[in-house]
Amino acid sequence: MNQRQAIRPQAADQAVDYGDVFGVTGATPSFPTPTGAVDESGITIGEALEATAISVGDKPVDQGDAAAIRAAEARAAGGNVTQRSGLGAKAQAAVNFNDRVAYDYNKITISDVLSDASGKLPHDKAVTSEDADGVRGAELSNSTEAMPTPGGVADTMATAARVNRDDKP
Repeated sequence: MNQRQAIRPQAADQAVDYGDVFGVTGATPSFPTPTGAVDESGITIGEALEATAISVGDKPVDQGDAAAIRAAEARAAGGNVTQRSGLGAKAQAAVNFNDRVAYDYNKITISDVLSDASGKLPHDKAVTSEDADGVRGAELSNSTEAMPTPGGVADTMATAARVNRDDKP
């Protein structure tokens, strides 16, 4: 069920680097544009969600993750509307399932939900700082932790927003 992708080995205390998640060649990254993307350049929300699947893919989906995924999906669509059968709904179903399962190895993981996220979003757009802030707020308000998951949805969205901001001419 999981589609694992290799990532660069890192020390436990080292943050996930942009180059560990996105294919970078030279100084400027190049990204394919998903079919339903808004005509903007930069890392899209779908690509950031896929990067999350790589960076923390083995982590079981929790309520904070589901809220962040719902917020990201809504922002990709350009409003507060989420799909009934979209990524946010799939993430919430994973949380409901995981709450009833005793062992982590039986739980639904981030990579189960977010693999091929770009293809599952009906609309996609480049990540902005406002998108990253909204997703961070959703994750924090629905999480038991006082900070977002390192390498998780909010963290990856913030990294993508910084890259998009810094990459503008």
